Amino acid sequence: MNKEEQIRRFIMDYPIEVPQQALENELNYIRLEMRHRMRYDTLTGGPHHFDADGELEQMEDELRQAAYYEAKYDLVIKDIIAREDFSVTRRELEEEATAMAQRQNSTVEMVYRFFGEDLAMLEKDLKRRKAEQWICEKTR
Repeated sequence: MNKEEQIRRFIMDYPIEVPQQALENELNYIRLEMRHRMRYDTLTGGPHHFDADGELEQMEDELRQAAYYEAKYDLVIKDIIAREDFSVTRRELEEEATAMAQRQNSTVEMVYRFFGEDLAMLEKDLKRRKAEQWICEKTR
């Protein structure tokens, strides 16, 4: 089983309730994104979507499943981060800024300009990755 499958299975089995509002928010976001993609396809010479609402209606079950997973993923990851009390050091933030600059073919200075000198916005991503790593270690 690969990493994504491990995480998906863990998330789906995790005993946490997904509030209806969180599910609806995620579903609305996914629908909006799908409409955007359909319009983009049409504008860029891709397939025409003359009945976007009808297409979305046909995908309703799939969209609901995706929305449920995404909403639950966020709740589970936040819960694990809180329970395990993951922390991120300044050194880890700096290493991630360097790695990000290399991945983006940019400079570390540009990363600092985007995220700020304290790189606090990267902290959430690093904690999420630590939680995913923790899941993979627990599900081996």
